[in-house]
Amino acid sequence: MMQAVTIKYYIFLFLLLAMTSSCKKNFLPDQDDDDKLVVLAEVTAGDIVRIPVGRTIRAGSGNLINFEKVNDATVVLSEENGGKWLLRADKSAQFANNPASIFTIKHFYKPNTIYTLEISHPVLGTARATTRVPQPVQVEQIDTSSGLRQGKPVLEVKVSLKDLPDQIENYVIEAVKQVLKIRRTFYYHGTKYDCDTDEGKKLYEQVKNDPSVKLLKDTLPQQKFLRLNLYSKDPNIENLRFDGSDNAFRRIFLTDQYFVNNKYELKFSIDKEYFVSDENDQKGRVLLQVKSASRDLYRYLITYEKYKTDFGSIPANQLASPAGNVQYGLGVFGGSTQVEKIYYFDEL
Repeated sequence: MMQAVTIKYYIFLFLLLAMTSSCKKNFLPDQDDDDKLVVLAEVTAGDIVRIPVGRTIRAGSGNLINFEKVNDATVVLSEENGGKWLLRADKSAQFANNPASIFTIKHFYKPNTIYTLEISHPVLGTARATTRVPQPVQVEQIDTSSGLRQGKPVLEVKVSLKDLPDQIENYVIEAVKQVLKIRRTFYYHGTKYDCDTDEGKKLYEQVKNDPSVKLLKDTLPQQKFLRLNLYSKDPNIENLRFDGSDNAFRRIFLTDQYFVNNKYELKFSIDKEYFVSDENDQKGRVLLQVKSASRDLYRYLITYEKYKTDFGSIPANQLASPAGNVQYGLGVFGGSTQVEKIYYFDEL
C-alpha cells in the first residue's frame, strides 16, 4: 500500500535533536563567546508554517554548550509580494518534548517563492535568514522491488527524475520509519470507548462477546522515527566524493549536472532492517522522500552526511559549525519541495 503525505517537518527535527545531544561533547558552534539564536527550519511547499527556535547556553568554562528553548522571541515571517506574519509560540502537548520552541501561523508555504525569517530576542539580538522554495520536484515514476545486498534484505528503488531546464536543482533522497500508535476503540450503547483507558479496557472485557460490539483499530502517527540506511553505486551521486559506495548513507545527494535531456534515473536500495517489527513501539510505516532543495539546505545536509556523525561530534578545530544561512545566529532556513511516498510492511 502506498500513498503521499507531508510530515517532513518532524523529520528535520532530527538535526535539532542531534544538536541537543552535542552539549555533552565540548562542541563549539563558533569562535566567539556570545550565545546565539539557533534555527533549523526546512521550508517545504505545502507545509504549514512551523519554525523551531532555540538558543545556545555556555556552561562551565565555556567549552560546553547547552541548547534550550526560546519563549521570549519575536518571530516574523515575510513572503515575497507582500505577505507578512507574526508567528505565535505553539505550546500544545505534541511539541512539549521538542528541543526547541515551535513558532507557527496558519499559512502554507508556496513553491517558487522567497521567504525571509526575522527573529528578535531581548538579549540575543536579531537573527535573519532568507530562502527560496524551489519549483515542485518532478518525479515521473518510482518503482520498487525486493532484493538482497550482501545477503541482507533491501528494498530496491528506481526513481525517474525530470529536471527543470531553466534552473539548477539539487536533489536529496532519504527514508525513515515513522512509529504508529495503534488505537483500539469500540461503541457500546451509542458511546465510544477507548481500550487504552482503564474504563474502556475493563468494559470491553465485559461486553466483547456481544455481537453488536465491534473492535475498531486506527493508527496515530507518532513523533518517533527510525532512520533507514540507503545504499547506491550510482557514480554521479555526491556521496561518493567523500564516502565509499559500499557504505551506508543517511541521505543521497544528486545535482542536475548529470541529467541527459533533463532526465535521470537514480537507483538505490533501502535497508529493510526496521521494516517489520514484533515490538508494538516500533511498528509503523516507511517514508521515502525525494526532494529538490535550496542550495543552502543542500550544503547543510551534506555536512552531516560527510562526517557521518551527530551535530557536535565534529572536532571544533576541523569544523566550527555547518555552513548555514542564518545571519547573527546558527543553523539553516532552507527551502524544498518534495514527493513523499508511504509504504506499509508491519501488520497493524
